[in-house]
Amino acid sequence: MERVDTAGIVGGGVLAGDRQPPDWERRIAERSEQHYRARMVQRLLLAWAVPGNLLLIGTAAMALSLWVSAIPAGVVFALAVASMAASARFVYQQHFKVRAVESELRALEYAYRENMLDELGSGDLLGTHRRYRAQLPDLVERYRGEARRDRSKDNVLQAVVIGGSIIAATVAAVSVSVVDARWVAVALCLVVAVAAAFAGHAKFRDRAVACQQTADALDREYESVELRVGRYRRFDSEHEAYAEFADAVEALRAEQVRRLPSTAGEGIGQ
Repeated sequence: MERVDTAGIVGGGVLAGDRQPPDWERRIAERSEQHYRARMVQRLLLAWAVPGNLLLIGTAAMALSLWVSAIPAGVVFALAVASMAASARFVYQQHFKVRAVESELRALEYAYRENMLDELGSGDLLGTHRRYRAQLPDLVERYRGEARRDRSKDNVLQAVVIGGSIIAATVAAVSVSVVDARWVAVALCLVVAVAAAFAGHAKFRDRAVACQQTADALDREYESVELRVGRYRRFDSEHEAYAEFADAVEALRAEQVRRLPSTAGEGIGQ
């Protein structure tokens, strides 16, 4: 996990100097709401950019077959190209808006946790282990966020493959009577083939499952060490329980790296 420079937080206006803001929960709630709205807009734009544009291309091809003498082919496909260009631009811009809100929210949450843990001595091993546990929810959320993103990518690719196949078949049937539509069918088949190949190579579904399983396992360890259940019920000392907890968390993270080397999680406190 990336460490956030508190000077940058102060300079950016998250904290007002050295004073502790009395409204941490309100600030975090506001940023969380902004993040939710930004993600909703991003999903709508992605729906427009991928399945929406595929549907538009298929509709344009059908329109050409029905009203080929009334609607020039160049006008129809110019509208489709303009739609794809506009959607790509808006998706690109919204991506950075979402990242900006996420960065600000993470910085605020990190500063809040650091403020709550100021009373713990840095030289105390038990305090270090408690700090490690307190920082774990951020790592869990990162795994879950990565799982959500991978599931979304897999859903988009599957939508492209399924929707593109249906539209390509329709356009291929139309091309029997409209010769110009054959190139559209070829282009759609190429898009479907590329999407299917990329989905099989990237394995977004498998990565999402692995990240979600790791996040759930880390969450169970997070609760178990405090409640002294599971493997921690045999410990009478907090020192031993938290030492076992740190070892269990590191083992789960190492297992995640072993299963999917390309999706190694970010470390706590890094």
